[in-house]
Amino acid sequence: MSYFVRNQEFAFGIDLSRYNASADLKQMPDFEQVAGHDPAVNFVAIRAGVSWGYRDPMFRPFYQQVQRFGACVLPYHVLYPGEPALKQVDSFLKILEGINLNEVRLVLDVELEHGHTRAMITSTLLSSLELLEQETGRLPIVYSRAMWVDANLRVADLPKLDWWLAQYYYRRPFPQYTPEYPCPPRMPKGVDRWLIHQTSERGPAIGGVGNYMDYDRWNGTPADVLAYFGRTDAARVICPLDGEICPVKGKRAAECLQCQAVEA
Repeated sequence: MSYFVRNQEFAFGIDLSRYNASADLKQMPDFEQVAGHDPAVNFVAIRAGVSWGYRDPMFRPFYQQVQRFGACVLPYHVLYPGEPALKQVDSFLKILEGINLNEVRLVLDVELEHGHTRAMITSTLLSSLELLEQETGRLPIVYSRAMWVDANLRVADLPKLDWWLAQYYYRRPFPQYTPEYPCPPRMPKGVDRWLIHQTSERGPAIGGVGNYMDYDRWNGTPADVLAYFGRTDAARVICPLDGEICPVKGKRAAECLQCQAVEA
């Protein structure tokens, strides 16, 4: 696709929510096109919910489709700064019930102030980080943007984090696509590294419902993405028997010649 003219040295990904489905939720992107896209979609962030009262109805359908073609998954949850951290984290984890939390990497979306102070917003985020670290054994990634972080967070009060930072160009008039912003994104004060850069909010919708899709770049190669998730290329083998990701060692391996070849 001629759209992709920059950031080619960085692994490519997308982020999805119910806005990437039709209004009646009956149509979703064609994930065969997502799976076969060039550049390859190495990771997909999917909105799980918002605060403690909203579940994204497309989280599970999107998650199941992404699992089929083997991209790495980042469930993300939008925090409300004035709501109890425990209640919001509990809601996030309930949405994820049945998912192996060792196979995904969680994200907290922090971009709302709702009239609260810097101290309050920082406290809610810090409590949420600690609760998720207790549950999963690792700190979640934090999504935001530099200007918002500078205005609303006390970075010095936070642990060392992996940051997913948004910075993209102003929208071109509909129906034009807006080019990807070149990496790296602007860094918040006190932050010296980035993990993911959201480079466009109006890229061409891959397999699309609607016109647009959010694009992201990883600060590294596809191999770096897999390493971050503790995965190898072998873990992405698709079983020809059922179209699912084959476990290299698992129930289907004895039946699957492709799995046997990987094991050998």
